Amino acid sequence: MSANCDKEVLNLKSRLSLSDSKEDMARFLEDAFDENGALASLIPGFEDRPQQIEMAKLVLRSLSEGEHLIVEAGTGVGKSLAYLIPGVYWCLATKNRLIISTHTVNLQQQLVNKDIPLVAQLFDDIGAFKYALFKGRSHYLCLRKWNRVYEDTQGRLKLVQPTKDELILQDISDLIDSGNWNGDRDTIPFAISETTWSGISSESDRCMSSKCPFREACFYMKQRRYLEECHVVVVNHALFAAHLKLFVDTAGKTSLLPAFEGVIFDEAHHIDEVFRDSLTFDIAYSRVRRLSDDTLRLLSRHPFSKLVPQGTQNRLQSDLEQSLALVENNLSFLDPSLLSLTTYRPGRGKKANDSPRDRNKCRLTEPGLVDEKLIQSFKNLGSLVADWTEFDLSDEERFEANALTRRYVNMASIAERINILEGDSSSFVYWSEIEERGRQRQVTLRGSPLEIDSYLNENLWSSLNSAILTSATLATDNSFEYIKSVVGIDANEAVFGSPFNYSNQVCLCVPQDVRGADPNKPGFDEYVAEAILDIVDLVQGRTFVLFTSRRSLHNVSALTRNRIEEKGFPVLVQDEMPRESLLLEFKKAGNAVLMGLDSFWEGVDVPGEALSCVVITKLPFPVPDHPLMQAREDLWKEQGLSPFAHYSLPLATLKLKQGFGRLIRSKTDTGAVVILDSRILTKNYGKSILRSLPPATFTNNLDDITRFITYS
Repeated sequence: MSANCDKEVLNLKSRLSLSDSKEDMARFLEDAFDENGALASLIPGFEDRPQQIEMAKLVLRSLSEGEHLIVEAGTGVGKSLAYLIPGVYWCLATKNRLIISTHTVNLQQQLVNKDIPLVAQLFDDIGAFKYALFKGRSHYLCLRKWNRVYEDTQGRLKLVQPTKDELILQDISDLIDSGNWNGDRDTIPFAISETTWSGISSESDRCMSSKCPFREACFYMKQRRYLEECHVVVVNHALFAAHLKLFVDTAGKTSLLPAFEGVIFDEAHHIDEVFRDSLTFDIAYSRVRRLSDDTLRLLSRHPFSKLVPQGTQNRLQSDLEQSLALVENNLSFLDPSLLSLTTYRPGRGKKANDSPRDRNKCRLTEPGLVDEKLIQSFKNLGSLVADWTEFDLSDEERFEANALTRRYVNMASIAERINILEGDSSSFVYWSEIEERGRQRQVTLRGSPLEIDSYLNENLWSSLNSAILTSATLATDNSFEYIKSVVGIDANEAVFGSPFNYSNQVCLCVPQDVRGADPNKPGFDEYVAEAILDIVDLVQGRTFVLFTSRRSLHNVSALTRNRIEEKGFPVLVQDEMPRESLLLEFKKAGNAVLMGLDSFWEGVDVPGEALSCVVITKLPFPVPDHPLMQAREDLWKEQGLSPFAHYSLPLATLKLKQGFGRLIRSKTDTGAVVILDSRILTKNYGKSILRSLPPATFTNNLDDITRFITYS
């Protein structure tokens, strides 16, 4: 850092008194974001962006005055710093805690490893600023479970040669003994299987809490205690949703996070789906199998093997086998592919679904589909295990028995909810679906709330001092009505457009010949394939091709791959290697063509010439054949709403904006976005979608995109 830069930082710090007056706050932000200010001294090549400082001022005002805010910050605004700097200022000035929740791991890592340490330098002389990344309990090793598993393994190894997984346990033991490991699976320097980790990872329903003999050394609790000292805690949406559910379920007696007054949801367009997932429950054979295995494992251990009468042990084993058979048999009758062939369950005459649209999922619309014998089996097993608590047991042993009992009670409760279709058609939906587990196909029963707006309004927004929802894509046609309605929030609004000059940097092309290609009719994949070949020739590779269906992805890649690679451009296709590996190969090649699905529509950052064109093959409308979508459509129709206008169109628009945003990542980037879906020209709603996109130069002539491509 130069002497002048040092001087700027010192000047800022000398003026910073952490006052909560509006004048001092405004002056602080001006000093921080000025082109010759503190940030410029810390960031080489810092660019003054008016949108960034205006957003920062609005965030600080919202936090200080206890207001909710929804803010869309276009690509290039620098929204992370625009909420971090005022957020940290507010924390230090008011001694309140701020939670920052993101959707992607990439953004979490960017915040904790890059952005927050940078911001912390602004406050070095003001006070001790502390922050932490907090992960879900399952990321951490449970020392109590570990101790049991490791002891059992060591005893076994006296008799047999170690397996690969058992050797891994020895490596973990070395990590623990080193004293330098934080217990986080993500920091283990070697691979560990899911099966092995599940046996030693922390679980909420198996945590002894204050009675655990390893509580003081517990990795999870160490991190949890540290959070109490932190001003800023970074989490993901799933963890925050789990925190809220636990807080609500226990009437505020238990929580995952320490008390906080403000929360910032970055990538806020995912809130609806993530919080709904947290309220979804299910029954699957694998869950019941694991519960059965855990029961037998506990039964085989001292003192249970001695205390439980042999007759009771035999009965328990028989009941477990019967339960598993009942689950397998019951679920086989509810296989979606079977229910799609007939709307009646064989032997029961119960209607499952009047008009199935997806043979992999089937909505359950009438009660009585779960065998009552199965529900009673869970209850009986729970009672049998509960009887063990009458023995003379240690605290740990009694806890294990009680934990098993609670799991059986919970399983019975879930089965009952699904069997009676608890709630009415306006609140919950139930369905069966096929899940692929390697080579196995597993039927799972699920239940989920249709809407979460009232849940979030009652349990979060109304009790929170300030919530800030931000993303590059929240508004549709300059309106926040969609996001506000689905998450149930009443908030101030702001849109900060991108500082990029899209009319000079981007060409948006919808080729004239797309009018003759119907995206919903046979032959469309062939049209897309020929168009991609033309585009790749013009751009010289360097293209993202974004699909909305796996079938189309594989069809088009099969039609084009050889012809593209013959021209010297590598072709990378999703599913052929991990996502991060694909991105790495794409950047490394410099002239590759990457064909991807959902995960490549957002959260991908490829600045420079390596990505010069983004092809949108189809408008990303949600597929209406999921039972949840069917049920929500039915509800909206009852409410007098158009499912398409209320949900499908806004969601497609937001996702299209995300896909568009992959192209331009800096002020020097140029390129083209090509949309091959005729509906954006032929349908009335196409104009609304186009208005929501950045103001690029529009053309119908594919050759025009070359004016926006840099050829090195």
